Amino acid sequence: MPYAFSDLDELLHAYALTVHRSQGSEFPYVVIPVTTSAEPLLQRNFLYTAVTRARRGVVLLGQPTAVHRAVANTHTRRRFTALGHRILQRATATSLTRRLNLSGQLAWE
Repeated sequence: MPYAFSDLDELLHAYALTVHRSQGSEFPYVVIPVTTSAEPLLQRNFLYTAVTRARRGVVLLGQPTAVHRAVANTHTRRRFTALGHRILQRATATSLTRRLNLSGQLAWE
């Protein structure tokens, strides 16, 4: 956003955070860059998380096309973590037995 030199005294120092880092936090105002060059991040849940960090106001900077793509994209990307492997490894080390509970979820005994 261009500012005239005479308006620079109106600006305040601010910090930038990633959406992931800001989860669980709130801020008075949030500025979100939304561009098609960040295609993997154009997801509805990601945009929702970013927008809901603001208490008073949000500014979306970028391309309207990118905002439309993000809102329309309800697919979430699968995360590849080692959590399942670590749980099984810990359960084996402590000799816990796996079973399915009545609701079909995995439980440990």
